[in-house]
Amino acid sequence: MPILSLLPALLGVGLFVFLGGIGLFYLLKFTDVGEWKSFLSQPYLWRLIRFSLWQALLSSLISLAIAVPVTSCLFHRQFFGRNLLLQIFSVSIVVPSIVAILGIVVVYGRSGWVSNLLSIDFPLYGLSGILLAHVFFNLPLAVRLLLQAYALIPAGQWRQAYQLGFSRWAAFRFIEWSYLRKAMPGVFVLIFMLCFSSFAVVLSLGGGPKSSTLEVAIYQALRFDFDLSKASFLSLIQVGICSAMAFLVYKFAPIHRQDASLLGETLYPIRQSWLSTGSDGLALLSVLFLVVPPFVAIFDPLFTMTFWQTIQSPGLWSAMWVSLKIAFPAAFFSVLMGVCFAVVARYCMGRAVLDVYSIRLEQLGNFILMVPGLVIATGLFLWMREMGMSFSSSYWIVVWVNAVMAMPFVLRSIMPSFYQQERRYRNLYSSLGVARWQRWKLEWPVQKFCIAQGFAFALVLSLGDMGVIALFGSQGMVSLPLYLFQLIGNYRLEEGACVAVVLILLCLLLFVLSGRIIGGRQHA
Repeated sequence: MPILSLLPALLGVGLFVFLGGIGLFYLLKFTDVGEWKSFLSQPYLWRLIRFSLWQALLSSLISLAIAVPVTSCLFHRQFFGRNLLLQIFSVSIVVPSIVAILGIVVVYGRSGWVSNLLSIDFPLYGLSGILLAHVFFNLPLAVRLLLQAYALIPAGQWRQAYQLGFSRWAAFRFIEWSYLRKAMPGVFVLIFMLCFSSFAVVLSLGGGPKSSTLEVAIYQALRFDFDLSKASFLSLIQVGICSAMAFLVYKFAPIHRQDASLLGETLYPIRQSWLSTGSDGLALLSVLFLVVPPFVAIFDPLFTMTFWQTIQSPGLWSAMWVSLKIAFPAAFFSVLMGVCFAVVARYCMGRAVLDVYSIRLEQLGNFILMVPGLVIATGLFLWMREMGMSFSSSYWIVVWVNAVMAMPFVLRSIMPSFYQQERRYRNLYSSLGVARWQRWKLEWPVQKFCIAQGFAFALVLSLGDMGVIALFGSQGMVSLPLYLFQLIGNYRLEEGACVAVVLILLCLLLFVLSGRIIGGRQHA
């Protein structure tokens, strides 16, 4: 493929780097290095760092510890409701934070289901509530990612395990663990970063300064104090900690390589025992306790009179229109940038000098998880203000930041398929002279499924954003999550629960439609 044919993709990658860099530069421009010493001497800062690290570590380890037996159970057993459970896992990954928090409060709150049934006063606000919410979000994510690792196990290994009469434990020890231990560091880093930069969960369930994190402190410094120096200092600490954690994990993690030619779809039954049955039962019970009830509770107000009164509110429809105006362009830009990254990365793959950039590009797209979206948004706002643009330009900042924040999910959806196509057909395309749009047309029937999934993830993540919109939200730009947060803040919980139902139904509808329209009937 001629290097010039990569120019559009290189421009997309360059735009991502330029806007990210300009945002960071303009925020750091207002940093007063002389104040850093006074910041470092504040005990509150060190308490923030300790708590941010502690809750992120605990959330990641708990999510992974539960996800491993759940994944093994889902892989080896076929049971009634398995596909439904996988669908719930897919959706719960992208359930808007504020909606999930409301569901968790309904189930585990002071007057919630658990309290009424078991007469237990669950301490929801503080570390326990934060962990509960993070496990709700990240357990399904970990399961979905670990299932991808199971899909890499060649069919020949399962056939041999079946012929030798392996038990589940033996299969786990000699086959599954070899693949899991290569996939788990990446999953751990992803969950750690998501939890470390968690905003809506900590803001809603933190319960006060004692359980605050760096991300919330950055928001307070920008929104209430407009202290750019402090915000940029806190951001640098956050980026430094996340980078150090990612470096340590990847340095000691085993290399994860995929060989598509060895994959197989045949599933050979592995001998079950009472130990494996008990382990699977406990794993499913943990899912039924932690993930399913909040998801069901979200729909509780659907058949009440308040719901029908709420959906007639003009404020609701206005907020929905704002959410759609943000989510669709954000999803489009996110997928467009993701495809640009994928095209350049697969071009570099397997070429002597360029091979290392294939991994670097993927890491660059995921780097956004280390940088708070609030920081990029504020830096871009300062840049646009210096360029003479008005406050109305903040709409495009919200769109852009939502697009880049969804990039890690888009890349994870589309990268494997792009790599696989390159590995299989590179030489054939080169020998036949197939390039550019001809190649795109040939690959579209395969690529459209993963692109549909990436678009759906980006669309729903943008619909549920409560970070950037909380910073830039104004009278004329109130999205559905912000409208819901305002209702809860005004103690209009019943109306808030109804708005949460509308938001989750909208997410589900658009998630399904995205798959059907872009991916086609087979994807849906």
